[in-house]
Order: sequence, then structure tokens, then C-alpha cells
Amino acid sequence: MARILFRNRLLHSRINGFSTTGFTLIEVVVAMAILGVALTVIIELFSGGLRLGRTSVEYTRAVNYARMKMEEIAVKPLTDEGNEEGKFDETYRWQVAVKRVDLLPEENGAALKPPVQLFQVKINVLWKSGIKERSTALETYRTIKPEEYEEKS
Repeated sequence: MARILFRNRLLHSRINGFSTTGFTLIEVVVAMAILGVALTVIIELFSGGLRLGRTSVEYTRAVNYARMKMEEIAVKPLTDEGNEEGKFDETYRWQVAVKRVDLLPEENGAALKPPVQLFQVKINVLWKSGIKERSTALETYRTIKPEEYEEKS
């Protein structure tokens, strides 16, 4: 019985020219708009992930260059304070700053001489990433026996 009623309604709706099955134009347009917004968000997330991946590779390379430079400085004898600059390649460049650190306060420093001198070594690695200038830094301290103590020992 229900089958006959459904067939009669379907036949009647087609005779009048209106179909009650399917989607209206507004429903299709709204569905396409939602799909378009969702796809745009997904594409933005994907491109943001790629951009962050590239930045991570750049920082990793910069830290490796800084560690390489730090090892190079550790091997050669440290003479005095000063700044140096140079390039690793076309993209990455470095700056080294060596600064003496006073171990004793100024008022006691004249009377007492410490057995070692303390130097702060700071390495900056700079590079251009797109339109931004990025940098990373490593810092360490080195001790050196003064010449007067080396002669005594």
C-alpha cells in the first residue's frame, strides 16, 4: 500500500514539473561555500607546516655552524678580547665576540690577582631567510692562565 502511494506521489510530482527529491540551488551553493572555506584552511595549514619545516632546517644548520665555530675557537689559543667576522657560505655568516670577565670586584681587584683569567666567548650566526634576517647565538666561557702564573709552574 505504501509502495503505491509513493509511486503515485512521484508520478504526480513529475507531472507538475516539480521534484521533491534532490537538493535546491541554495543548498548546493552553501555546501560549495563550506567546502571552499574548508579547503582554503587545509591548504593554509599545509603551507604553514612547510614554512615551519624550512625554518627549522635553517636554525639546525645555523646551530651546527655555530658549534663548528665554537670547536674551532676551543682548539686555537685565546689571546685577548676582540671581535671577528666571517662567512660560512653565501647564506650564513658569523660574528665572534671575546670579552674578558672580571672575577673579583673592582675595589679588591688591584690587591688580589686571580690564578686564571675568564673570557666570555659569544658566537652569533646570521642568515637571510626570505625578507627576514634571522640569527642564533651560542655562548661559552674559557679560562686562561696568565703568563706570570705559567712561568711559576
